[in-house]
Amino acid sequence: MIGWQDERGEPQRGTLFAAFAALADGQAWSFSALRPHQREPWHAFTVQVAALALIHAGTDALPTGEVAWRDLLLALTPDSPHAWELVVDDWSKPALLQPPTIAPGDRAAYRNRLPTPDALDMLVTAKNHDLKQERMVAASDEDWLFALVTLQTTEGFLGAGNYGISRMNGGFASRMSLGIRPAGGAAQAFRRDVARLVADARARPDRRTGTALLWTVPWDGTLSLDYGTLDELYVEICRRVRLRRTPAGIEALAAGSKCARVAAGELKGRTLDPWAPMKADGSTSHTPTGAGFGYRQMANLLDKAKITLPMLAAADPADDSDGLSIVAAALVRGQGKTEGLHRRIVRTHGARRDADGRPIAIERIGEVARKRADEGFEASRRLGRALISLVQGGPERARLDDDSAKKKTERWLARFNEAVDAIFFDAPFWAEVSGEADNPRMAWRVTLRDIARDMFDVAAEAAPGTEVRRVPARARAGSLLHYEMKKWVEEAEYGE
Repeated sequence: MIGWQDERGEPQRGTLFAAFAALADGQAWSFSALRPHQREPWHAFTVQVAALALIHAGTDALPTGEVAWRDLLLALTPDSPHAWELVVDDWSKPALLQPPTIAPGDRAAYRNRLPTPDALDMLVTAKNHDLKQERMVAASDEDWLFALVTLQTTEGFLGAGNYGISRMNGGFASRMSLGIRPAGGAAQAFRRDVARLVADARARPDRRTGTALLWTVPWDGTLSLDYGTLDELYVEICRRVRLRRTPAGIEALAAGSKCARVAAGELKGRTLDPWAPMKADGSTSHTPTGAGFGYRQMANLLDKAKITLPMLAAADPADDSDGLSIVAAALVRGQGKTEGLHRRIVRTHGARRDADGRPIAIERIGEVARKRADEGFEASRRLGRALISLVQGGPERARLDDDSAKKKTERWLARFNEAVDAIFFDAPFWAEVSGEADNPRMAWRVTLRDIARDMFDVAAEAAPGTEVRRVPARARAGSLLHYEMKKWVEEAEYGE
């Protein structure tokens, strides 16, 4: 059974088919058992499955009843009704996200016992402090389901025999999600994305079809599936895993493989993932870093010169005129480690329509973001020169190649960028997007100048040294900052 909360915050429970019905009916606002890093994988899984079911059934309408969803999903697996069950004792048949074995002897390869869902899940926790290991000892079926979805649809390479998914740029990359989300919780995001995918499929007669649910295909770990034989919306798996029930509850058994499940390494993530941003040159999918989604990273993501937006991040006439957000999310992976769960929600504050009521292209938002980010970088560069002068004691000419001084200024520059990040997508930003702002370039530079001044004052108070040395150093470095910022703001004011 799966639990969710409705729009009134009331808890509800039901089968997997009932959960799809609640999403389609707009009733499932959140799934309380989801861990933070499981939110996007669960959304992608439900959307892909639902879209595949509707496309296969030849209908555009989302049914709202549990029975209707049972019929829809079972129609995707007519020869494997057990494919939607979490635990199936007969391993020659598929279970949900668990491929069947080919020969009776294959079962012996499943020697790795995983007693809890968080042992199965994809998080790499080398030390047992920030996130405790194997703590979900009284786990429910939904805990196992969410862990299984996350593992099978987002995991990367983790040593010999443990290959990753095809929908990312390499085994140490990450499956990133970038999309537009309406207000209204999980259900509204589900409804929007499913509708977009189904509409796209109807509009493209050349759309590639093929195997859609990869866990329904037997796998002994020695053969890969050809990417060209898969449906464009295929839901993949990357590991050989089977769940079983014991007197103590469910446990997982895992086996290694000699190859990846999908032979798509040369594609470098170019797999038509509807949430995956691509590099503008079309070479690979974008891989976020441990820096996350600060204002500079978001500006890069929305810059059409650098990134091609995925389908579900593009504006659509059917989108609401208000309440929309741009959501970027990724659990960033490294070599044998996790570099953080990063999620950024940019609320558009009703600025997604132009004066004629047409959707404003996200590329326009990217254009403004890039310009503002460039200005933020320039402001931080000027502040950085003043801070170097400060920590050097206010010399007549600061030594800008002084690595030791640069290191001492890093925390203040980081705090400056945090302050800029907090207001980057504020009301003036959206006024500039919609063309309603008066000289937005100067207004933004004035804002950056004021933040830089405040940060310089804080740094000056904390700078080491006696008061006799601090006062002249602060005066000289402060004069440098004042001169640089004054000239910079005036350039914008007079259009230079």
